[in-house]
Amino acid sequence: MPSFLNKVASHILEQNGTLLDRITVVVPTRRAAFFVMQELANETTKAVMSPKVEAVDDFVESICTLEIEDPVHLFFELYETFKTIDPDVQFDRFMGWASVLLSDLDKIDQYLVNTNYLFDYLSEAKALTRWQENLPDGKTLKNSSGSKQYFSLFENIKTVYSTFRARLLKNGKAYRGMAYRQLAEDVDNLLLQRTDYDKIYFAGFNAFTESEKRVVTALVKAGRAEVLWDTDEYYMSENTGVEAGKSLREYQKLKIFGDWNWTEDNLLSTKKAITVYGVPNATLQTKVAGQLYAAMKKGDNPSVPIPTAIVLADENLLLPMLYSLDEGVTDLNITMGLSLRNSMLYTLIDSVFELQQNVVEFRNKSGRNIRIPKFNHKSINKVLNHPFIRHYEHAVLRPLLTEKTNTIIQETLWQITDGNRVYLSSDELMELGQGNALFKILFTHWPKNNSKLVIQTFYGLIDILREVYKEYKNALETEYLYLFYTLLKQFEQTLEDRPEVITLKTLRSFMFELIRQTRIPFSGEPISSLQILGMLETRALDFERIIILSVNEGILPQAKRQNSLIPFDAAQTVGLPTHQHQEAVMSYHFYRLLQRASEIHMLYTSTNDAPGGGEKSRFIQQVEFELAQYNPDIMIENKTVSFQTVASENLNEDVPKDAAMLLAIRNYLSGKGLYPTHLNELIRCSMQFYLKHIVGVQEAEDVEEELGMDKIGTWLHASLENLDQAFFLEGKDPSNDQIKLVLREEFDRLFKGYITDLGLNKIYYEVGEQQILTFLNHQIKQTPRKKILAAEQPLRTELNLVLQNENTLVRIGGKIDRIELDENERTLYVMDYKTGSVELTGKQKVADPLRKEEIILADPDRKAGYVRQLWMYEYLMYRKMQDEKGLNIGGKIYEFGQYLIKSGFYSFRDPTNLIANPLELTEGLDAIHFIQKSERILTEILNNLLDPAIPFKKTEDLNVCTYCDFVGICGR
Repeated sequence: MPSFLNKVASHILEQNGTLLDRITVVVPTRRAAFFVMQELANETTKAVMSPKVEAVDDFVESICTLEIEDPVHLFFELYETFKTIDPDVQFDRFMGWASVLLSDLDKIDQYLVNTNYLFDYLSEAKALTRWQENLPDGKTLKNSSGSKQYFSLFENIKTVYSTFRARLLKNGKAYRGMAYRQLAEDVDNLLLQRTDYDKIYFAGFNAFTESEKRVVTALVKAGRAEVLWDTDEYYMSENTGVEAGKSLREYQKLKIFGDWNWTEDNLLSTKKAITVYGVPNATLQTKVAGQLYAAMKKGDNPSVPIPTAIVLADENLLLPMLYSLDEGVTDLNITMGLSLRNSMLYTLIDSVFELQQNVVEFRNKSGRNIRIPKFNHKSINKVLNHPFIRHYEHAVLRPLLTEKTNTIIQETLWQITDGNRVYLSSDELMELGQGNALFKILFTHWPKNNSKLVIQTFYGLIDILREVYKEYKNALETEYLYLFYTLLKQFEQTLEDRPEVITLKTLRSFMFELIRQTRIPFSGEPISSLQILGMLETRALDFERIIILSVNEGILPQAKRQNSLIPFDAAQTVGLPTHQHQEAVMSYHFYRLLQRASEIHMLYTSTNDAPGGGEKSRFIQQVEFELAQYNPDIMIENKTVSFQTVASENLNEDVPKDAAMLLAIRNYLSGKGLYPTHLNELIRCSMQFYLKHIVGVQEAEDVEEELGMDKIGTWLHASLENLDQAFFLEGKDPSNDQIKLVLREEFDRLFKGYITDLGLNKIYYEVGEQQILTFLNHQIKQTPRKKILAAEQPLRTELNLVLQNENTLVRIGGKIDRIELDENERTLYVMDYKTGSVELTGKQKVADPLRKEEIILADPDRKAGYVRQLWMYEYLMYRKMQDEKGLNIGGKIYEFGQYLIKSGFYSFRDPTNLIANPLELTEGLDAIHFIQKSERILTEILNNLLDPAIPFKKTEDLNVCTYCDFVGICGR
């Protein structure tokens, strides 16, 4: 079956023979223009002068006297026009609707709207009159500030329209619609009086704008043009309810375009195999399309492949579609562009802007009123971990190193994490980067409103990355770099013409709007057997096989969105296109695509939770329930694509104890040894104990901006140890100022990166400081007062236990925060500091002789854990005194068996109370019995640990998982 453009070529040659040099052919797209030339070449056997073949936009631009301005200049011109009306207009707010307004102005001119009538129609007086007529009798509209604002918008647009056009005309410039309007309103002088052509053919159009209609009808009336239509009887006469023929039926009825060429009956008479696929998600459609094309290609004659089109109704699927094609598919052509907005380069630009905009200023510590700008660690991490920067690291930085050392990027990231450096200045980053050019470009602070430095930064970044991509030979990314470079050049030239200050926020908004509009055009072989197109690129082109993706309601046709500042009723009144017009146009493109195709595959997203998914397009339903009734040779098959379900095994998540595991446990017991916190972890969740102490899984280090309770606890413990050593052990009491000084010194030593001058950290620091002051002042005032003997006292002992019938060396250790002496009671107190509140197991529970050992052996409750910890401290003290024939502290020996050991907590949440251990394993001072009983309990616990029949298991108490470091590994 001959294609439409083949018919066009034959018709032109039939009418004009080989005298084509004074003929012009105008088609909807540049792609169609190429194929017209191809068909003309195929239809003639002689060498002839080619006619002029152009896309309609190029045709208009070549004839009108105005030059179409680039988007950068148009945005600035429009902004400056608005400033003359409203000097206080903010660029960021302007950018929110500037592109919509430009689109409206373009449509107003393309449709030759009477602007005085339109803006008068939108005026307050006229609108209120219309609204008043629709109200029930006796009701009136109340005037409000909201309606005043609403109507002032349209008053401004009226002024903007005339002022904006005048500014552009003065410089011989125009936006696209303005050029169309100029040609339409002066078609006689600009076109009809020209003598360099005999005839113009307009081929493949379906819905002219008013300006196009005026130009074409004027040429037809003068006998200088002919219109060649591509229509089908189905929607022209047989089924007039189809939207596709709406404009065309009207044109045919009005007879303003001369003789009607042509209407065929392909949809009514030709065989078509149509398959409809419901697919679970949007991206999976590309996989299905790739497999369909691979199967088609296998059945084709390699020397004469069948022309096939993959049509993407949702153009965001372009990259997934390319990745879904078989590796053997090399002969293809893409008529769509890739948006710069979807590139990795865009994410880098965004990260650099984010880095600079998240700068925080700090006062100089010397007290001088100087503010130092610093970058946030998150923004620095994001930039340095960007794939482009990582490519630079491996291509440029890594080869410079002779040994296996860190690159400056790795070193910087490590220093930030290791030192918990939340904010870093430019100077600090330059020092870490050793003056490297990359660090100078990325981490030079942008002063306020310095747009030139911003542009120079990006020029420098492009220069560095360009060298990298020479090595990587990534053509797409290199093209993105070049595209961004040309955009920057355009941007720079525009800014040079405008002396006003542009803020960083404004610059970012404007640059991102331009990036959103910028696309990389693919260059390929137009006559390839496989064409990948957007819906609009299919105009005037024909394919025997078609695969259409995203045939969903809301995508094809698009959802009923009025992306315009002009209300629907006003647009309808003055003849501007509405969503109804857009749906009719898209309906025509859809049916025209089916006209000459024999094999059609339509895919839609079938699941409701997928974007744009759930409902198949009305176009599919029209084909199934209407078109199929008119043409019995249409065969329709519905298929559903589903994920293949594979039965999954229920994996046993327990960790068994084989011989190697048991050996690892014994090595742990005889090596690092058991600590009170380890014992609590074993009893609360043996899986946590296994991961942390047997396997040695460590928590990933991260930079923390806010002080957590663990950090506050470390700081307060270290401060109290320092105060105990420097003052209390020397028999001196510190003053409040001395306490505060120690707290500050310890904090700065431990946590250089944390900022305590503002935010929650300031509150946390002050609360911690107040708790220590209250605690120590209370202790100083106590009478009688316990004597402090030691601070941060390490205790260790070794046992030889028979575990699972095998002699095993077990090391047990711990660190006591403070040892105190009560001389009157001849009691040594083993005290532990707690940052949070401490709640111990109830006394009725620990007083029960049968429950005491059960609590220590197996109770996973957190309260029981505190009791277990204190019991181990008491055991370690007794063992140390037994092993060393007394406790030797400060030159005095506290003999074994002569001093009772008690334990407890000092909680900073309740700094004036001592929380004593309620569990007494033995009665009174009975040290030997206490040791024997404790070691029997330890033996039982460790026997279970080494029992091969008891695997490591996850806890059943999910509360334990709340603050566990390994919750991700366990999948809890």
